[in-house]
Amino acid sequence: MKTNDEMNKKVKATLDSIESISEVKVSPFFKENVMHRIRNASEDIQDATWSWFTPKLQMATLVCVVVLNFMAFNNIQETTYDTNVSNFAESYGLSTSTESSILN
Repeated sequence: MKTNDEMNKKVKATLDSIESISEVKVSPFFKENVMHRIRNASEDIQDATWSWFTPKLQMATLVCVVVLNFMAFNNIQETTYDTNVSNFAESYGLSTSTESSILN
């Protein structure tokens, strides 16, 4: 029973402490100041994330991509499917003609 009495005393003390709670006096501009700090913090994080990707770097990247695409396009036009197949067949000792086929 002693534990129940101790428990009841702790519960009563906790409930009695609620009566001592009072309203907090806050500056009328407190919310505005907090919201301003939150907005500034999020803008600082966003600026730091993309600050290294400057317009000069963007232009250099764009030029590199365009040049690489142009070179790849020219390379694809120069080689044809038939030459690729014949080169593949030669390198592995395969025949590209149908004359030596088993089914004929």
